[in-house]
Amino acid sequence: MRLITRIMVGGLGVLAGIAAYADESQEPATVPGQHPNFLLRTFDSAEKTRDDWSARWVSFAEQVDRYFSKEDAPADYTNESYLKLQIRQSFLEEGGVESDVRLRAKFDLPNTKRKAKLFFSSDDESDRSLENRVRTGSSGERVRKDDSLTGLEFAPDSEWHRWKRSARVGIKFRAPLVPFAKVRMRRPFEKWGEWTPEFQQEFWWFRDKGWGETSEFQLGRPVGTAFHLRYVTVLEFEDQNDFFENVHVLSLQHGLSSRESLEYRVGAFATNEFDTRLTAYFTGMSYSKRVYEDWVFLTVSPELFFARDQGWDADASLTFRFDVFFSN
Repeated sequence: MRLITRIMVGGLGVLAGIAAYADESQEPATVPGQHPNFLLRTFDSAEKTRDDWSARWVSFAEQVDRYFSKEDAPADYTNESYLKLQIRQSFLEEGGVESDVRLRAKFDLPNTKRKAKLFFSSDDESDRSLENRVRTGSSGERVRKDDSLTGLEFAPDSEWHRWKRSARVGIKFRAPLVPFAKVRMRRPFEKWGEWTPEFQQEFWWFRDKGWGETSEFQLGRPVGTAFHLRYVTVLEFEDQNDFFENVHVLSLQHGLSSRESLEYRVGAFATNEFDTRLTAYFTGMSYSKRVYEDWVFLTVSPELFFARDQGWDADASLTFRFDVFFSN
């Protein structure tokens, strides 16, 4: 545990430095007769590059939309196309380091008949276990062609009996190409006192691994003016595995300011692969901060994980995650 303690202390020091710089960068950077320091000049240059890439990305999306629809978008329409880069690194108690790099993109095509969106992702969530998706740690993901996928998303504005619907069809860039389809339905329900319930159902099919489904139910409620309590349970089935995975997560979010928040989480995993039993549980927290304007975000997440196949010994980790957005 001493290694993790040193990592946490050092990581919090780095975070404090970044946070302090970010706070300064929101204020005027110069005074008469002085030049901005090196960090500010670097950040200004990065911001100009980001704005240029964002403008090109949205312009390209508008050109694609114009090509399919043969008309321009309405003058008052804000194109919601975006590109998201996520970099995540986890420091493990035994001294190992895991890192992820993920890329996601979406082209907004407002003039197409069904308001389609063209999407791209460097990885598919259904390829990762439920445990890997719920926990904050890295799993060694990279941007690889064989894991990437693209396609069209259709999400009608209208609701069907209060159900919001979306569908995706596309291909995975493997040899040979792997077609897939996904359907997602989501419905909020009437409040249960202070609690707001919501249910989400997703079905998917990939030619190389068959079909699967994910059912998610969540409850949320405010606690005072600065806290929000949330409970989520997920049940997932894959035909190729022929067993269910289940997770329960209870979290408490604390809004520290308009730019930063804390989240405390506990959760447990179960499966009926051999018999229905608890396989692992975890506890952790996440500190999130909008580091620079509305496009650079930092999250720091210490976690303790207890797995049955490891004799319920504590496995500590510390994860840093950067999210960078390119959009209007």
